[in-house]
Amino acid sequence: MLNIDTIGATVLALLTLIELLISLVNKEGARLKDMLANICLGLLVLLTGFFMKAFALVVYSIIYSIAIIKPENSALLWIIAFFLCDLVLYTYHFLSHRTRLLWAAHVAHHSSLHYNISVGFRINFIHLFYRFLFWAPLCFIGITPEMILLIESLTAIWNFLIHTEKIKKLGLLDLIFNTPSNHRVHHASNPEYIDKNLGGILIIYDRLFGTYAKEITPPVYGLTHNIHTHNPGKVLLHEYQNVFSEVSKINGLRNKIRLLFSKPRARISPLSKINTTEQETEIYYSPLNQAI
Repeated sequence: MLNIDTIGATVLALLTLIELLISLVNKEGARLKDMLANICLGLLVLLTGFFMKAFALVVYSIIYSIAIIKPENSALLWIIAFFLCDLVLYTYHFLSHRTRLLWAAHVAHHSSLHYNISVGFRINFIHLFYRFLFWAPLCFIGITPEMILLIESLTAIWNFLIHTEKIKKLGLLDLIFNTPSNHRVHHASNPEYIDKNLGGILIIYDRLFGTYAKEITPPVYGLTHNIHTHNPGKVLLHEYQNVFSEVSKINGLRNKIRLLFSKPRARISPLSKINTTEQETEIYYSPLNQAI
């Protein structure tokens, strides 16, 4: 597993370096700044991920020790583990687009106006502290910790490589896998593409659950409300600042929690009055179609 992580990180770093040099030679100022910001965020992710993967292994191992079943290691178990891990990733990704608190971390990945390999590094390291918990229940039904971590490593490498405009549509493969074409849709802010193509390696769960969209209109990358900054700190924290600013203005613990788990939406208008009653708060914080 360590070898796969090391090899994958090396290949992705080399591809990113090549893209960086091309942008430097072509004097693509904005794209170059964006890539440098992505690399800074990626370094934080790699450093945090090294420790959190070890911590996840400990947690998974404890849960696996009390698993209700422990099937023998077999090809069938690996196949089941693969499909289950991809389903968990789809679910986690879906919730990251539909839950304000989870979106506060995930939005960093969608905030780039460009689309290249380096965007794969544009991840908020904060979500690594809780993300692994979504896979933990698999250990309780007999999927080994090593299986989960290996499949997650392969999935991470796959998801880096599909951040490219160099590979066009792939025909039948686009109907089964999360290909570059499918993932370009996911990163687009076009209204018809918002919250679409949430799969990991496979795209079948999107097709099953109605979140699939084919790449037809050229994607417009970024958010519905772009942040226009290359500052890594602002990229990481801007939505957290928005969320906690809004939470502080709401009366009642129940209403605060409801905001944290509501659907992502546009910022509060500075001219809007902050409601204080439960009924008013429910109306004011009703989800809007502003999720990305």
